[in-house]
Amino acid sequence: MIRVCIEVYKEYQIVTGVLYINKMLNIKKDYIACFILLTSIIFSGCVSSKMETKEPGDIHNLALNNMDNDDIPFATPEIIKMYEANLAKEYYIGPGDQIKIDIWNRPELSGEHLVGPYGMITLPLLGELNIGGNTVKDATKSIKEAYSKLYSDPIVMVTVLKYMNNKVYVLGRVSNPGIIHLDGHATILEALSMAGGLPTVDKSAFLSKCYIIRGKEQIIWIDLLQLLGKANLKLNIGLANNDIIYIPDSTDASVFVMGEVNNPGSYPIQTSGMSFLDAINQAGGPTENANKTKIHLIRDMREQKSPIIIDLDEFLKNGDFSQNQTLQDNDIIYVPKKGIASFNYYLRQIDPFLRTFITGNIIQDEILD
Repeated sequence: MIRVCIEVYKEYQIVTGVLYINKMLNIKKDYIACFILLTSIIFSGCVSSKMETKEPGDIHNLALNNMDNDDIPFATPEIIKMYEANLAKEYYIGPGDQIKIDIWNRPELSGEHLVGPYGMITLPLLGELNIGGNTVKDATKSIKEAYSKLYSDPIVMVTVLKYMNNKVYVLGRVSNPGIIHLDGHATILEALSMAGGLPTVDKSAFLSKCYIIRGKEQIIWIDLLQLLGKANLKLNIGLANNDIIYIPDSTDASVFVMGEVNNPGSYPIQTSGMSFLDAINQAGGPTENANKTKIHLIRDMREQKSPIIIDLDEFLKNGDFSQNQTLQDNDIIYVPKKGIASFNYYLRQIDPFLRTFITGNIIQDEILD
């Protein structure tokens, strides 16, 4: 039986797809039973290992693995709550902070200090003391213990005068990219406002998305169209020290207008509310040979079962603005010709991943006409 299992496993590695299925249909029943047992063990191990990871970092390790997909794994309000639950509740003193140390009845020992690059300060009579990474409470305790070697029960108070260690980095499509120092807890909206918003040199750009890099293994995508355009404040995520916020260029988002239009091609989504009619107008409008009653809007082929059919004549005749779809990144608008004579030409211009999907729906519709 062991030998049978080995042989079946070899077959599993070598044969794939339809060939594999056909071959498996012809083997003996004990081979099939052994194969099912072996496969269930393998897959059950994979599933159990995935189900054990529930931390936010693990969730976005998965998000990082999905970055090759067309979809951006935007953080949901539930995931954002998980991240905010892990935010520090107290401030940690660090390099660049300016603090004041008051020791009661010891003015010669009191004064202001600048925390050095490695968290060090220099205390009178004692020399260097490392308070980097300490809360105010912990720093007060450390200083008191240090002076207790010279004085009986000193009374120490530490105050942070200037917060420089609490910072985030805002990069990308903003007017003032760089380091932003925060006095306390801050959110993504505060950071973006402090970074100056969008550059004024490009009126066509807009904030559509950004990602936050936290630590070495976490990345959080934020849908800014939902946050800013639709005021979904549940996405206004709280920031952690040393977060990196990157806003990609919004002109990277584009739609494709193909078929019977005067200027087919790729068009950047230049406003956060770019519509179907906007795209058609940018492409020069339909040609005289266009079938304006069967315009196809193709979106996310893995989820959409069929294209959205838009009747431009009905839209313009009756003012049916429900057909004026708001466009998304990578949408494809295909304006067919009257008949299907030139359809194969346009089909060749489309990525092979989309051909099977488009062919079945459009040809069927044209034949019915």
